[in-house]
Amino acid sequence: MPNTTRSTTVFALTGIILLALGIRTGVAAIAPLAPVMDLDVAMEGLPLGIIGTIPPVAYALAAWFSPWLARTVGIESAAIAVAVLGAIAHVWRGISPTYLSLFVATAVLMIAAGVGNVIIPGLVKLYAPRAIGTVTAIYGTAMAISSSAPSFFGVVIADAAGWRLSLASWALVSLVGALPWLLVLPFARQRSRAESALDSGLIPVVVPVSLFRSPTALSVMGIFAVSGTMAYTWFALLPQLLVDEAGFSVEQAAFALGVFTITGFPMSLVIPPLATNARWAGALVGLAVACGLAGMVGLLVAPATATLLWVVLLALGPMTFPLSLTLIGLRTDNHLSALALSGFVNKVGYFIAAVGPLLAGLLLQVTGQWAASVIFLMLVVVCEIPAVWVLARNGNVDRELRAFSDDAHLSK
Repeated sequence: MPNTTRSTTVFALTGIILLALGIRTGVAAIAPLAPVMDLDVAMEGLPLGIIGTIPPVAYALAAWFSPWLARTVGIESAAIAVAVLGAIAHVWRGISPTYLSLFVATAVLMIAAGVGNVIIPGLVKLYAPRAIGTVTAIYGTAMAISSSAPSFFGVVIADAAGWRLSLASWALVSLVGALPWLLVLPFARQRSRAESALDSGLIPVVVPVSLFRSPTALSVMGIFAVSGTMAYTWFALLPQLLVDEAGFSVEQAAFALGVFTITGFPMSLVIPPLATNARWAGALVGLAVACGLAGMVGLLVAPATATLLWVVLLALGPMTFPLSLTLIGLRTDNHLSALALSGFVNKVGYFIAAVGPLLAGLLLQVTGQWAASVIFLMLVVVCEIPAVWVLARNGNVDRELRAFSDDAHLSK
């Protein structure tokens, strides 16, 4: 493999951060503008809800082909494609004449973001193998900013220039994310010739189904899935629960949701560096489980007492999201293995995260009581407990699959 020059590393790290800053802007850009969007269908209720379900579904679908795409065209070229396709989709959303056009443009945008979700951990492993915790903390924070920025600035832009320009304006952020990778491409072409030798020596980790044989891979996927389920479910249901059970006004519930969101920001900075220590990795999962369960017990038993404390504890539960992103790079041997593990984690994890909120909502509708939904979510969180011990062992996905492969040969 050719050595990476300092300038190439700087360009690549800049590209990772800018790519992360651009891939989530489309998630929350529509909801604040929905009341003023003049399409053929009113942007409320079911139409708005359908748009809201696109991200986790698109992320799961994109994870099926993202590792293949990155290995076929090169991971840097895939990053450029993510940025350019994202920019096109942002503009497409801004000029959409109908709801169907907006739906398709949003699906394209979220599939591009889904590819970005998968390849970024591989890029971190490739260009910052000795600083995975630090770089993951930075790009994780960039993703958090990317998710929240449209909520703050989208309405301001719409008031000044209209909702269409507001939606389309995020294309600029996406395009900027492509520029550093254009400068990295010459090095990438040199590396691609050397990579074939590495690729031929890879153990079955590059075959996604084989990752089910790895306890470490299953644990990383599990904590990723639970964190996604918690985040998506509480984003959707927490305000209504607080209105119904804690006696909050709509404004107070909105403020509480803001507290839930903001609490996750420092986790993106603090968790990845801690995860570089294997003992901390297991302990952090245990802490996330304890906080999540405590918050839900509080909402069940005393929802109107210390309500914001329960909300903060709930928000600490998904701290396993930045933890899982960090472990993708830490628990694999090289960037190709990290890419395969990232695809596996995103594919299965986002599918579960998409189903979880639907089941919680269904339980609420069928029983008419919040208790059933909250208890269901408590059981989901309990599923993380085995990962406390698995991740504390500092297991490595490549080594586990090699051991499984060797055992299979010996048994024949």
